[in-house]
Amino acid sequence: MENLRDRTLSGIGWSGIAHVVRQLLLFIVSVILARLLSPREFGLIAMVIVFTGFAELFGDMGLGAALIQKLNLKRSHLSSVFWVNLITGVVLTGVVIAIAPLIASFYGEPALKALAMVIAINFFIGSFKAVQNALLQKEMNFRKIAVVEISAALIAGTVAVSMALFGFGVWSLVAQSIVLTTISVIALWFLSPWRPEFSLDFKALKELLGFSSNLLGFNVLNYWIRNLDNLLIGKFIGSSPLGIYSRAYSLMLLPVSQISRIVSRVMFPALSSIQKDIVKVKSIYLRSTRIIALVTFPMMAGLFVLAEPFILAVLGSKWSEVIPILRLFCITGMGQSIGTTVGWIYTSQGRTDIQFKWGICSGIVRTVAFIIGLHWGILGVASAYVLSGYIILWYPAWAIPGRLIKLKFSEMLKNIMGTFFCAITMGTGMWAFNFLLPQELPHWVYLVILIPIGIIVYFVMVHLFKLKSYIDVKQLLKEYRHNRFKNSGEHTTEVSNE
Repeated sequence: MENLRDRTLSGIGWSGIAHVVRQLLLFIVSVILARLLSPREFGLIAMVIVFTGFAELFGDMGLGAALIQKLNLKRSHLSSVFWVNLITGVVLTGVVIAIAPLIASFYGEPALKALAMVIAINFFIGSFKAVQNALLQKEMNFRKIAVVEISAALIAGTVAVSMALFGFGVWSLVAQSIVLTTISVIALWFLSPWRPEFSLDFKALKELLGFSSNLLGFNVLNYWIRNLDNLLIGKFIGSSPLGIYSRAYSLMLLPVSQISRIVSRVMFPALSSIQKDIVKVKSIYLRSTRIIALVTFPMMAGLFVLAEPFILAVLGSKWSEVIPILRLFCITGMGQSIGTTVGWIYTSQGRTDIQFKWGICSGIVRTVAFIIGLHWGILGVASAYVLSGYIILWYPAWAIPGRLIKLKFSEMLKNIMGTFFCAITMGTGMWAFNFLLPQELPHWVYLVILIPIGIIVYFVMVHLFKLKSYIDVKQLLKEYRHNRFKNSGEHTTEVSNE
């Protein structure tokens, strides 16, 4: 039987494969769509998603995470969650269809009414997959999840690009969302053997709601904090600026959040299974966050330096306004890549109540910052996002959950300081070398030259300084190869004996 370390390594491996391939597919699709569609069309979808994304939080109500976190899970828990999710999905679909005219009226964009009504179908379709997905994560069966995510991304992307080529405009983005959800549901039901029973156990639900209600409360608050900037820009500045802003934010999130999610979706069930061993939880948490920083910090530093040639070469000159916004988001991206991991501590320790209270405090700070920043347009809002995150929220955001596992803020800083130094030095080197290149070169040439230079400089530095995170990765890779070889040998022996 595989131990926790083996399952975690395997989970990170498959989760990593799924996310890398999935995000590569989505990135390629987004680049093609960005060249076929306008910032306004992306802005319209961003306007709708502010509201539909909020409603989506209630589709699961935190019960999926509660299933993963609960140690003694029964069939009554699973079936009850399934039927509650299905009922909620139907209700949310009806609610969004009903308020679609209000959404259009709020923004002053009549086209949003039809868009919101069609996107609302996602709630009903998506309600069928929560339990299957939670079970696969709880079992750490990320190989099957990888198959689901890659298949859904490929099919949805193909449909979206095809529709854009035939002139469907913003409806290409709507179709991508619906097809992605539909294929995910079909694949999960095909790969998961679990099927619901016709029963609804309110006692079982009550056992889960203590955890899920606080998590849902935090997710609701966190959602509006994360999307208040989009709401304000869409309402007071317009759809095209919102398209610019949301494109810059999504480009920052592409490497940052996905690296964190690769580890997060594995670490939550892993830490939950050892939640009572605080010393081990602390050790694994520190190791995981420094490995995340090892990958995301140089990505953000490099993207900051290469923002201009990257945007102009990949998206084209019509997206040039993204460049200064993207650079600001790269600054906050470093902290955000590891800051989001504090959720592991809250959820694995079952203290979503503290997480909810923190969400209220941070929400007030973010709201005030965005309202102030709005006076200087999308650049002001992006600046408010960065400044409020580092100046006011950074320390308490780490210090509060750290107390749950006896982890000091100073220990967290020390854990990532070496990686930060190497990433900043790499970025400075790329920036300096850029001045040695002829200014008339095509934008893609700058990328071809500077990206390898950055990679080489960063690798040499982490190797020379023998960063702890670098040693961790080498050790994990060694163990992963050893486990694969061992499992392969056991499998071969078993077959031969038969």
